[in-house]
Amino acid sequence: AVRASDVSIQAFRDLGRLLLVHGTYCYQRSAVIAQLSFFKSWAFCFGQVFYSARSGFAGTSLYDPFSIAACNALLFLPICFYSLNRPLPMSIAMQRPSLYRVGPMGEHLNANSVSLWLVRAIYQACLSYGITLAVFSASHMSQSGQPPCYTQVSAVSFSIFLVVQCFNLSFETHTFTFLQWVATYGGLAGSLALYAVCNASPKARKLVDYYALYVAFEEPAAQYLVPVVVVASIIPIVASKYWTAQYAAGPQELGRQALSGKDQKAQRFGANGAITPEQQPFLGKGENPSLSA
Repeated sequence: AVRASDVSIQAFRDLGRLLLVHGTYCYQRSAVIAQLSFFKSWAFCFGQVFYSARSGFAGTSLYDPFSIAACNALLFLPICFYSLNRPLPMSIAMQRPSLYRVGPMGEHLNANSVSLWLVRAIYQACLSYGITLAVFSASHMSQSGQPPCYTQVSAVSFSIFLVVQCFNLSFETHTFTFLQWVATYGGLAGSLALYAVCNASPKARKLVDYYALYVAFEEPAAQYLVPVVVVASIIPIVASKYWTAQYAAGPQELGRQALSGKDQKAQRFGANGAITPEQQPFLGKGENPSLSA
């Protein structure tokens, strides 16, 4: 029975830790991983849609065949290693049994959360494609006196897409481990290495042109392209998270803040210390609203 089971415990006293800690973690991890998988596909596809609309729906793709095939492979490990994330400290999860109810109540995965991920995907795809196209417009001339080619726009767009996806994943992570750092940002270095290896073969060079990416980033305007797009893509996320933590914190956010030295009652339940109707269902019977650690 133990070999056929997903989880096994040696004593009933371990059941509390299994549910309150691992159960709470798994609900949050599974919900975010599912939505991240949808999000990166949406962001990738919306870039194609915007390019198709601009090209008159001629049937050409914004990304080269190699980028289309490598997209899921390059982002697979960073998303998978999100399973090591700990959304709140173990001590808080054990002391606040009511936090386990956040998962079954659908607070991590619901219509509102999926809609927010969809809006983020549309915004970032529009921003990445729009700024890239503005920098590499048909009227722009490179230092060699030649206008930018299709392969340059494709390689730069895909590079920006990968960088923005990695930053999105980073801002959704609460605790970073060494493996997560390697999987997330080591993948970027690995993708460039993969570009270089493919470009070394004449046959593979038909799939991806690494030299086009190198030439594109030699342009002064292109050197600031990635930082500008990343900052513009992440600023709304940071602002939204700050506003949520300050004025609309959920139960798990309250638990994380319980370890800080701030004024818990004023920070988590409003300036007057009142419990909002949205927070009341998450407070167990007889629990102290201050969420003190």
